[in-house]
Amino acid sequence: MPQIEFNLDFKKGCGGEMPRGPGIYAEIHWPTMSLRIGESKNVHARNRGHINWANKHRAGTHNEKETNRRGIIVDLVKEWGSEGLEHFLISGDPRLADRELRVECEKELHEWARRQTTFRDINTQRGYRTTN
Repeated sequence: MPQIEFNLDFKKGCGGEMPRGPGIYAEIHWPTMSLRIGESKNVHARNRGHINWANKHRAGTHNEKETNRRGIIVDLVKEWGSEGLEHFLISGDPRLADRELRVECEKELHEWARRQTTFRDINTQRGYRTTN
């Protein structure tokens, strides 16, 4: 099987709305030069959800369960919300409909994120599930 190609060329202003369907994406927070990588069977819905979640934290309108959450990403959204956040499609290859393949690609990209030096790596995921 041919390898999945990744677009890792993140230039400010060149991201945008994510397509509906499976894929791997990056969230770049430009003011802090932070990078988060994720996967989803529907990258459009996932990114819309992240934007809403971030804005609710900044506005203090999140649900009670979220009040005590801590961590680098939560702290970032409490201060910034989705301001300065840009989304990039790393790959929308149709083969990424396979959850196991998406997770394997995400693992590889998290390793890359730890090695690269342009952005602050804020990927906190260390365990990977291939079933829900």
